[in-house]
Amino acid sequence: MASIYPNRRDGKIVSFKFKWYGGRDKTGRQIVRCTTWIPDKGMSERKMLLQADREAAIWQRQMEEGKPAQEETPQFGRMTFGEFVDNYWLPYQKDVKENRPTTLVFYNQILKVMRPYFDHFRMRNITGQHVIQYLNYLKNTYRWGNGKPLSPKSLRHHYRVLSVIFKYALKVDCVSVNPLDKVDAPKVPQRHVDAMTKEEVLAFVKAIETLPLRQRLMYTLLLTTGVRRGECFGLQWGDVDLANGVLFVQRNVTNAHGKGIAIGEPKTDMGRRSLPLTTKVVEMLKQYRVQENPTDNVFLFHAADSLYKPQDPTYITKYMRKFMKRMGLPAMSPHDLRHTCATLLLQSGADIRSVQDILGHANASTTLNFYVRSDVETMRSSAQKAFNW
Repeated sequence: MASIYPNRRDGKIVSFKFKWYGGRDKTGRQIVRCTTWIPDKGMSERKMLLQADREAAIWQRQMEEGKPAQEETPQFGRMTFGEFVDNYWLPYQKDVKENRPTTLVFYNQILKVMRPYFDHFRMRNITGQHVIQYLNYLKNTYRWGNGKPLSPKSLRHHYRVLSVIFKYALKVDCVSVNPLDKVDAPKVPQRHVDAMTKEEVLAFVKAIETLPLRQRLMYTLLLTTGVRRGECFGLQWGDVDLANGVLFVQRNVTNAHGKGIAIGEPKTDMGRRSLPLTTKVVEMLKQYRVQENPTDNVFLFHAADSLYKPQDPTYITKYMRKFMKRMGLPAMSPHDLRHTCATLLLQSGADIRSVQDILGHANASTTLNFYVRSDVETMRSSAQKAFNW
């Protein structure tokens, strides 16, 4: 591997010198090549060191061009899957700003199953056939602690994480081909979206009238704005424009297992959005504001020990399950209220783009695939209008 020497100025790294030894020429003289790499401004020292490794590997490969493949980038030549994940891929993922805490938790959960299978393989020896065998092992042999097999969605998750690992390995020249390119992703059956009927919604609205204002407002916001659970608990009073009846979604709150409560960006680029509030919700918010008497940076649904920390979003899922059972209503989750919001909007004549914007979907196809459903009466009405000759 090329030697890497950081150059410092006033205690800070300003550049790196790479030195490569390419054996000896015909006269017995040692072949030495050097180059300088300057990192981007604003990079942390840790990130500079990681990126320097990658840049040195790419440069060394260029120096060794024309040699047999097995002699290229020797630092990767005998590297195992486990070594690559520990020393390159995971450190890189921790530096990706777009990654949420829950993303890293998700990766580590997948790796707990994946690593015992692949850790001893050398990266460049893993083929598409090995990937197929691994997916078959997950499907037919592997079981969760409760004895249940993995769902098609879980199989898809494993495929996706392997794909991300090998795309990065290809980028840093650890491998010359991505074995996932010749393996089809496991298919996931399109799931049915749970949503309440209009009659069930009326019963639900009547039932929550018995709750304290705080809980009633939570449910009403989820139902009438379609916000995700984490977006709802990420709302601060500065995000509420009562004069114009508008709600601004700015952040998302998650509970990452083992990491605690984390405040981050909305799920998608479209997640930052403005939502209209109904007259009833505006009145509820006015009452709640008088009750709370908050400043702009106070969370609407704050933690018990601080106004400036959001409440754990898993709270409402547990509470709603018990509430629905107690009231004799269908078993629903907070996310099902989001589904219900979308379904009711579409049934009321809202166009796809408006519903897409309200839900914060990055693609209209998500809205179309999951929420556009026609019942017999709707189809009958449409046919009657179209063919009323």
